[in-house]
Amino acid sequence: MIVSLARHRVASLVPILVLVLATVIGGWLNGVEMHGRVVDDTTNDPVGTAGPATISHGARTMTADPSTGVFVFPDLPRESKVGVDANGYLRTGVPTTQEEIRLTPLSFTIYVNAAGDPTKHIAKADIRQGTTDLGATNDGGNLVISPYPGKDAKLLICADGYDQKEVTVHGVLAVFEVTPGTNACPPLPTPTPSPSPSKAPTDTTPSASPTPSPTASP
Repeated sequence: MIVSLARHRVASLVPILVLVLATVIGGWLNGVEMHGRVVDDTTNDPVGTAGPATISHGARTMTADPSTGVFVFPDLPRESKVGVDANGYLRTGVPTTQEEIRLTPLSFTIYVNAAGDPTKHIAKADIRQGTTDLGATNDGGNLVISPYPGKDAKLLICADGYDQKEVTVHGVLAVFEVTPGTNACPPLPTPTPSPSPSKAPTDTTPSASPTPSPTASP
């Protein structure tokens, strides 16, 4: 009787043990440790100048090394995707098997300081691209330029009391110094005024004289 009861208890535990084993083995077979590197699509540099990239899967997140762009994300479902975010870049989703993740820049943040004094921020410095004025720096000496000016785009920094300076866009954030001087930027071209709409032609045809009323005979 006791042996029969013990066998019954063991038999009732078998399905539970099978389920646990299936879950563990399934996790080993389907789980993956993701090894990746996040880079700027325009420069091939690691993403991290404006802040490290964040990799997310559901409620879990992982941060890439800002100096190398490298990260390791353990225990992810093999057939799934992760979201990748970074300041100044377009958010993207990639499979867990992808090792190199390339992010597209959305904006460029420029900081302008006085040469030799990184604590002296230059406010109201105009930033130009060709003949287009992209805006002026704020009191902190920075300006966010959006949309992205383009790979290796040339910008011109123009600040009162400082020499003009041409710089090259690289990545999504850069700090530049300007030197006191009188080599100011040339004035921007004055927009050509739109032609005024032509007036309707004046009708110079003389009007007909009124026909006199017939005079009654006496």
